[in-house]
Amino acid sequence: MIQDIVDKINSKVIEFPFLELSLLSFRDKELIIAASEDFSYFHNFEMRFKNVFTIIGNIDWKADTNKLLIQVIEGTEEAINLNKKYRVEIGFTVFKLNNEEGDFFYIIAENIELVDKVVKYYS
Repeated sequence: MIQDIVDKINSKVIEFPFLELSLLSFRDKELIIAASEDFSYFHNFEMRFKNVFTIIGNIDWKADTNKLLIQVIEGTEEAINLNKKYRVEIGFTVFKLNNEEGDFFYIIAENIELVDKVVKYYS
């Protein structure tokens, strides 16, 4: 289920020549990251992380649309180190997100949802 959503997000990202991401809101352990071609007018879709445990990264960044935006990392040395450092509880998933500079951000959460609709900032 989670991997299916991650795959849909990555398929969506490659549709765009340019994509910016921004932490839209964080409330009641739900993190919403919006993705947009132009944040002045709209955003194209949202990634909603449910029951967030840890956030490691920037608030705004640009994606390299030729690479995977998001990955689930499990069982790797990287995931094990994050689990130890942040004392991640069983049932949480480590999501790894990239930016165009090759840096990585991490979100540790129970689940993820893709909201695939354009949200306009004007009427």
